[in-house]
Amino acid sequence: MKVISILLAFLNSIFGALLILSCISASETLGWVTTKTGAGILALYFGILTFKDAVQPISQSRMVLNALLIVIISVSALMWGIHWSISSGDIKLTLLIFSGSLFVQGLTSILGMLQPE
Repeated sequence: MKVISILLAFLNSIFGALLILSCISASETLGWVTTKTGAGILALYFGILTFKDAVQPISQSRMVLNALLIVIISVSALMWGIHWSISSGDIKLTLLIFSGSLFVQGLTSILGMLQPE
């Protein structure tokens, strides 16, 4: 599970950086730019934390809290994306895919801590 978590952390970090870079020249509303930038920063933070835990183990309580936080945020983002898609008719696939990937990363981080090494 840890290998899947590290792989997803790498992919989510790249995707988070691309989200932040896409906001530079975007002509979108301030709320949407803020949401994309916040999601990108969170993805980078969780990616760095997962890489750091793989190299040198950090406090397990800190890792569990961060993994739970990423699961909560990703489920909230997934539900918001579904609500957005239903109410506006404009499907935000990037939001749905990104939040699903963050959910799987957080879930595999939690499950990876439960398995003996």
